[in-house]
Amino acid sequence: MSKHEAPLVSHEDNSFLRDHMDQEASDTSLETELEDEEKLPALPKRAKWQPDGTVLLTLRKSVVQTTEVPGGGHSEQTVSTLTFHPLTGAAMLRIQAVKGDGPRALMMMKESTKMGGFVGEAILKRLDARDYVAATVISSIFTNPGL
Repeated sequence: MSKHEAPLVSHEDNSFLRDHMDQEASDTSLETELEDEEKLPALPKRAKWQPDGTVLLTLRKSVVQTTEVPGGGHSEQTVSTLTFHPLTGAAMLRIQAVKGDGPRALMMMKESTKMGGFVGEAILKRLDARDYVAATVISSIFTNPGL
C-alpha cells in the first residue's frame, strides 16, 4: 500500500461504517441543493455541470495526442472535451505532496480529469491558455467545502 491509498478495513474495525450505513437520509436539503443549479458554484465559459456531479468543459481548441503503436505506426486521438470529477481524499494527498503552485495545479487537474501519467500530463500542458485556466478553476471547485 502506498502512502496515498486508503487502508483496507477489517471486519473488526468497521463499526463506524456499520453505524452510518443504515442511517436513513432524513435531511434532503443536500438533494434539494444539488437539484437547484443556481446554488452550484459558477463555472467558466464552455463548462457545464452534469447530472452525475461532474463538470464537462468543451475546449476552445482541441488537442491532438499522437502515440506510437506496436509495429512502428502512429495513432492520433483528438481531445475536444474534458470531464472533471470530484476529488477523493487519496487524490488530495497526492496533490498536497506536490511542491510548487504550478505543478500542484497540474496534479489537481490530472486527478480531477482522471488523466494520469505522461499522456494525461502532455494533453493538459498543450491546452490553450484559456482552457488551462478554466481547467484549474474547475478542478479547484471540487475542493470547496461549501459545495
